[in-house]
Amino acid sequence: MSFTNGSESVYVDVLLPLAIPKAYTYSVPIEYHDQVKVGIRVEVPLRNKLYSAIVTRVHREVPVVKTRHIIALLDESPIVTSIQLDFWKWMSDYYCAHPGAVMNVALPSGLKLSSESKLMLNADVALDEIELSDDEYLISEALTIQHELSILEIQDILNKKTVYPIIKSLLKKRVINIQEELQVKYKEKTEKFVKIAGEYANGVEAAMALTARSDKQARAVLSYFSLSRKVKHVPKKAVQDMADVDSGTINAVAKKGIWSLYDRSVSRIDLDGDDTEYPLDPLSPRQAEVHQEIKETFEEGKVVLLHGVTGSGKTRVYIELINEVLRQGGQVLYMLPEIALTTQIVERLRSQIGDQLYVYHSQINDAQRVEIYNAAMMKNKLFIGARSSLFLPFYDLKLIIVDEEHDHSYKQEHPNPKYQGRDCAVKLATYYDANVILGSATPSLESVLNTRKGKYRYIAMMERYGMSVLPDIRIVNLKEAYKKGLVTEGFSAELIEEITETVARGEQVILFQNRRGYAPILKCRICGWAAECTNCDVSLTYHQHFNELKCHYCGHRTKKPDNCPGCGSHELQLIGAGTEKIEDVVKQLIPKARVARFDYDTTRSKKNARQLLDDYKMGRIDILVGTQMITKGFDFENIALVGVLYADSLLSFPDYRAAERSFQLLMQVGGRAGRRSKQGKVLIQAFQTAHPVLSEVVAADYDRFYARELHEREQYVYPPFFHMISIWFKHKDLRTAKAAADFFYKSLRPQVGKRVSAPVDPIIIRVRGYYQQVVHIKVEKTGQAASKIKALITDIKNKMSLHKEHKRVRVDIDVDPY
Repeated sequence: MSFTNGSESVYVDVLLPLAIPKAYTYSVPIEYHDQVKVGIRVEVPLRNKLYSAIVTRVHREVPVVKTRHIIALLDESPIVTSIQLDFWKWMSDYYCAHPGAVMNVALPSGLKLSSESKLMLNADVALDEIELSDDEYLISEALTIQHELSILEIQDILNKKTVYPIIKSLLKKRVINIQEELQVKYKEKTEKFVKIAGEYANGVEAAMALTARSDKQARAVLSYFSLSRKVKHVPKKAVQDMADVDSGTINAVAKKGIWSLYDRSVSRIDLDGDDTEYPLDPLSPRQAEVHQEIKETFEEGKVVLLHGVTGSGKTRVYIELINEVLRQGGQVLYMLPEIALTTQIVERLRSQIGDQLYVYHSQINDAQRVEIYNAAMMKNKLFIGARSSLFLPFYDLKLIIVDEEHDHSYKQEHPNPKYQGRDCAVKLATYYDANVILGSATPSLESVLNTRKGKYRYIAMMERYGMSVLPDIRIVNLKEAYKKGLVTEGFSAELIEEITETVARGEQVILFQNRRGYAPILKCRICGWAAECTNCDVSLTYHQHFNELKCHYCGHRTKKPDNCPGCGSHELQLIGAGTEKIEDVVKQLIPKARVARFDYDTTRSKKNARQLLDDYKMGRIDILVGTQMITKGFDFENIALVGVLYADSLLSFPDYRAAERSFQLLMQVGGRAGRRSKQGKVLIQAFQTAHPVLSEVVAADYDRFYARELHEREQYVYPPFFHMISIWFKHKDLRTAKAAADFFYKSLRPQVGKRVSAPVDPIIIRVRGYYQQVVHIKVEKTGQAASKIKALITDIKNKMSLHKEHKRVRVDIDVDPY
């Protein structure tokens, strides 16, 4: 909606990327009346800063309060669609988050503008009459030349990080003024291209005659003509590379009038993958049946839950459906829980889809994210991404695939809104009338229950593709092994023997330990002192590679002490084992094996993760030690053995979801073994060998697991039978946090009764310097109960913000905390 010029005032409601509960209204200068429209960005003042805001409504309703003018329009056409605005509104309401918080996570940072301080000289001040320090004089001189400087530019000029005292002094002396300017983060990427002059366009002979005395120039000309037969626009860099010349040679040819150079916008999106070819085999009989069942379900308008064991060929079915949508001109969203860890699936899809594929995730730079965001508004492509890809501005979305739908990485933890990517994908599909497939080898209890209620259609692929067979899973009783002295550094004799034999056969091993670092506890044998974080109520984990203790919650780190800070003793003991220690122990136990580690510490960069996977794929690694990261996306044909070192750490975690997550992790990591014709082995070391989850994993008994776990959840009033909302109260003073939680509980209890529980201490009371309390609310899934309680929660939270004692307490609302 836009307005033509006229004398009547025009106003806009705008959404700011701030945690504020409402939209702000601004007046539109008359020169913008015919240009302003919903979905564009505008520059607006708020308090003493400038912000980029999204226009959500254009109208002529005169506000009750006086409005300020928008300063400028930042777009000619909308960058946010009406569907996106509706989706943001739903997400804001459902997850009890401010609309601006949703906007903040939805837009790539390259499309958001930051307010940056610019310094300018005060024209009314005579510099020669003011006493200045050397640094102050240097800045003043620079400003007489450049007229304005940013903070970053001043830091560069002075070669200092801390420049605010100097700026403060210059302000006090009235030498400078500060002007707030909005800095646009995204700019188009341009490169130099070569354009042949008209008289040389039809033949190479005349151009060669002019460059005959220079071998480099002649090679450059020949290279240009060779490239021009393949591409319409010839990059300068491509000519240089083919001719093996530098930029000076290209410029020299330009001076002779043979060609000219021009700038052209180019894409930052990297469409290059590895050279692996993944042949597209014909659908197996079962895959063909599943493909047909899925299409029939789509006709009924239902979501599909595709339960396919590891190696069953789910991806081949996905590719068939994706190609069908792309041929019809539609768009596909393929969601993965952690995109950087799923190199293989991305490369396989790229091999089949080619340049029809874009990958959108946190490890690409801001400019690339902007380009993919813009591509979603106009191109029928396959978009692969993590949960953030839900916010792309699709124009014709026809299919959403949520792979590994059970994975808890789909849940956003920080910042707000704390949304569940899988659930939001199902909701997003309703806005586009798109189809949805939820795929997993170990479906979530939420999705399984939805199939039993008839909301989703359950389709199973319970056999591996081709000649591949499911692994042989065995439990190793650690209690008995320790009694018999058959355990070395956490490795049972049985596991050591299997590893040794597997490596000797030239086959590969995966060892799973869901804890990174070397050891989780450093303790004094004499006085009992233990290394703890100064900001969190947790022990510091020792990382041997850096010889430091590190907190995995706040990032605090310190060097490992040589003696006990408590009593001075040198009797310091490392307790427990992380992946770093496991790697070290394996190297000692099997010296000839090539061992590597795959965890957060070794895969922080996409390059390192890819290199490790390539080395493992090519057989340059015999044994790979890793955390739960190795349960995702691994498909290597030579893995013969998977070892789980401490299953009890999963089973004993104090959380109602522990059994479900243990079952899923153990089934997923076990599924890495024997993905081709030879049966693999899985050895799970545990003390609690009678635990029902272990027997269900060994038997691959999904039905028994789901029946038992769903019965327990319903009996004890837990999701997925009930909605759950957790309210977190955080403050640097424990008593203040407890008082706020108690106030909230007592305000809500009379209105909702037993649905709300009294405040409790979480597992870790203090994190990042803030003490925490939590209140849990359980709500029926019938009727409007959840909506009414969310409204009550928001109302009480708003009242607390006005309360003197509670207004500084941070209140976080977590809807569906699972």
